[in-house]
Amino acid sequence: MFGAGWGVKLAGLGFVLSLAAVVAVALTMFAGGFTSTRAVYIDSPRAGLVMDRDAKVEMRGVQIGTVSSISFTGDSARLALAINPDQLKLVPANAGVDIRSTTVFGAKYVNFTVPQDPSADHLQPGATLSANHVTVEFNTLFQHLTDVLGKIEPSKLNATLTALGTGLQGRGDELGQLMSTGDQYLKDINPSLTDLQNDLRTSVGVTNLYADTVPDLLRTTDNAAVTSKTIVNRKDDLDAVLLNLTGLVNTTEPILRQNQQPLVTALDLLRPTLSLLNEYNPALSCLVVGVANALPVANKVFGGQGPWVNLNASFMPGGTPYQYPKDLPKVNATGGPRCDNIQNRTPGSHSNYLVTDTSQGEVWTPSLNSHFNGDRVFQILFAGLPGVGK
Repeated sequence: MFGAGWGVKLAGLGFVLSLAAVVAVALTMFAGGFTSTRAVYIDSPRAGLVMDRDAKVEMRGVQIGTVSSISFTGDSARLALAINPDQLKLVPANAGVDIRSTTVFGAKYVNFTVPQDPSADHLQPGATLSANHVTVEFNTLFQHLTDVLGKIEPSKLNATLTALGTGLQGRGDELGQLMSTGDQYLKDINPSLTDLQNDLRTSVGVTNLYADTVPDLLRTTDNAAVTSKTIVNRKDDLDAVLLNLTGLVNTTEPILRQNQQPLVTALDLLRPTLSLLNEYNPALSCLVVGVANALPVANKVFGGQGPWVNLNASFMPGGTPYQYPKDLPKVNATGGPRCDNIQNRTPGSHSNYLVTDTSQGEVWTPSLNSHFNGDRVFQILFAGLPGVGK
């Protein structure tokens, strides 16, 4: 029914359709139409002026996906990313995100950054990350500069630039030398920046301590100012004191020089006695405190609560007079001072009796025998002297 011409036409149509299909498939494959992706979302303060759909998503310089959509919610932007599933497994779960640009005027792209300590888990589909940094575009900087210049009065700006130009006129060599010298200083300082950072970090504790002590330091300074003012006001009295002190020194210097050796000898002789007193100084304190604590009780016993005194008096036979060497005291106790139950005595308690090698180990009993016509005290004290009978 159809002639040979129709067959040629049909063959040509089929070839054209086949070629169109191949081109469409190629374009679809190029656009990733046959590649399955996983969605990941990015929240950012802004997306940038040159952020478009199909923008690249990279990690370590390798493209792992594209930007599928961009939406804005108030002052922030939300980017939906289409990530290759095989590449998504290589992104750590704690990866960072920033939005960069290839050049100042270049298109933006999303870049995943790998942290110093990457997580063992990979980023999950549907996760939402926050962008850490968005590259500032040149026109944004120009806009900020325009806003700043809009707030500056042209006359004042002109005067400032004129003064700056006048000041720099004819000083190009000095300015160049200054910049060269500054560059050399920076080169010399740069190797020591690490040590400087460590020193600043270490000095935090010291500065905190100074900050805590500043109130006391200021108070001390104020007190010193008051003291200095007092010294200035009483300078005449201070001069008089210094003059009197000078006179005292001039007077005592010959005396001390003449008695230098006797004083040294006296101090040497006092050394054993003072050492013993120093060893037993707790007992002296104990005695004073104990007497002070017992004084109220003693007042009650002897009637110290009124204008009277309680006494129980009687006559007793005279004791045997002192006999030498029988009645010589024996002092042979050692062990240092003891203050048991003297300062912290508990009522109703008794201190343990301390047995020492002295003459106090016997219970004293008074003599009950009467001695008539005994020696007088004068005779006892001065017996044997000329004119004193025994």
